[in-house]
Amino acid sequence: MSGEPERDPVADSVLAALDRASGHGRSEDGLVRVAIDGGGIPSELTIDSEAMRQTPAALSASILEALRHAHEDLRVQVGQELARAAGAGDPAGTPSAADDAARVADDLDRMAQDMSGEFEMMRCRVFDAIDGR
Repeated sequence: MSGEPERDPVADSVLAALDRASGHGRSEDGLVRVAIDGGGIPSELTIDSEAMRQTPAALSASILEALRHAHEDLRVQVGQELARAAGAGDPAGTPSAADDAARVADDLDRMAQDMSGEFEMMRCRVFDAIDGR
């Protein structure tokens, strides 16, 4: 015996899928696109040149909107992966998997809100610096 706990192949499969997951979102006007990694951290931000003609407040709102859509996309993927894993596992464990999916969804929502707040603070600092405050 090696003393290490036996690894669950279903859990390993879920963890691997979550490592590969990414969320994608775009603003309603399609001028801003965001990609996030499985941890909810932005990995790509694309801003159409037309969006640069918006007011700073409108541009930041478009970025936050795209980011929220990306987090929602990731949350759906995580929920689907956990549901798939619950179906592959012991039926007695299904309520636990549903609870896990709800906790992960809540965590992703909190992360999105935290990132939105941090982005807004950065935006205010930048515009205050530009205005010389």
